Amino acid sequence: MKTRYALLTGLLVASVLYGTGYVIHQQAYDAGKQAERKDWKLEWSKRDEADRAAQLKQEKEQRNEELRRQKETQEIVNNAEKEKQKAQADAVAANDAADKLRGAIANIRRELAASETGRISADAARRQTAAETASLLADLYEESDRRAGEIAKYADAAASAGSVCERTYEAVTRSVE
Repeated sequence: MKTRYALLTGLLVASVLYGTGYVIHQQAYDAGKQAERKDWKLEWSKRDEADRAAQLKQEKEQRNEELRRQKETQEIVNNAEKEKQKAQADAVAANDAADKLRGAIANIRRELAASETGRISADAARRQTAAETASLLADLYEESDRRAGEIAKYADAAASAGSVCERTYEAVTRSVE
């Protein structure tokens, strides 16, 4: 029986030692897992912080770029308005000059129509034809001058709008330096 008790005691001691070893091993394993999780958690929080900082930096750069674009666009619009006002002043001056020319043409037409030499002359028909031709040419010149003014006004407006569009596009598409 002693051998039986010795065997049971040995088995019991071996079981206790095995159980104790298993518990110690499991605790060490769990402690290692927790330490590894803690390390990874720290790494992830560092990465998340770096991502947030990069995102904030990018947002700030984009905000600054948008402000730059808006400022340049506003400057272009202001310059275009000044150019438009100058073109309108030039158009008024050109119209004044055209009015003076039209007045001179009207005076010449009246003089030719009221010319006494045309009535007295033997070549009255020829003089009348010359007066009518001069009057017709004056009318054509006056009409072409008026139409040229309209076309010039349209061309100035189109050129100004195209220039503003081009400068705005260049200002907006230019990359951040």
